[in-house]
Amino acid sequence: MMIYRQGPQITVLVDPDFGDIWRREPYGTQLRAWGSKAASTGGYVIVFWRDEVFKI
Repeated sequence: MMIYRQGPQITVLVDPDFGDIWRREPYGTQLRAWGSKAASTGGYVIVFWRDEVFKI
């Protein structure tokens, strides 16, 4: 995974060969925590895997 911030957005780019890694621990809990914190100020976490996009 590659993770970076773009303004209010935290972007997660997931390796195409490991599509579910972002859901596994400890990553899943951390990404959800970042999503909750970001939402309080209008931000969000977005995950890109191949052609799929997930907003946390």
